[in-house]
Amino acid sequence: MNHYETIFIVDPDTPGTDQDTIFEKVKTMIDRDGKLLMFDDWGNRRLAYEIKKKKQGRYVRLDYCGNGTLVDELERTFRLDFRILKFMTILIARDVDPEALMPVAEEAPAEPAADQIASKEDAPESEETPDEAVLSETPEPETDTEE
Repeated sequence: MNHYETIFIVDPDTPGTDQDTIFEKVKTMIDRDGKLLMFDDWGNRRLAYEIKKKKQGRYVRLDYCGNGTLVDELERTFRLDFRILKFMTILIARDVDPEALMPVAEEAPAEPAADQIASKEDAPESEETPDEAVLSETPEPETDTEE
């Protein structure tokens, strides 16, 4: 499988339910023929130039693994949908393992391992607490006294 990134812009005047329908359709297309790694909705943003007389658009970034036919099918869907203002797909890497590309947040354990937890006894002792150390380094504000 190849690793791709697609960014597309949805017309901001499209109702929220229609936008959700577009997003679900794209997600199911990718899940059917590939693996969706990240669906990143950037929200409404100002466009650099007008597209179809629109000054804003809803940006969405897809990070996924699949093959060339999946990309062709996605882009064909974007071309046929009048609510999609622009789209762009780039090939990031060829012949990758989708499991190795999964976001780190999903793979991280919920609690740290016992050997990673430092006890208070192991911590070096300091005369000052961190807050006191910061306070002692900051200069006192000068006050102007007029008599």
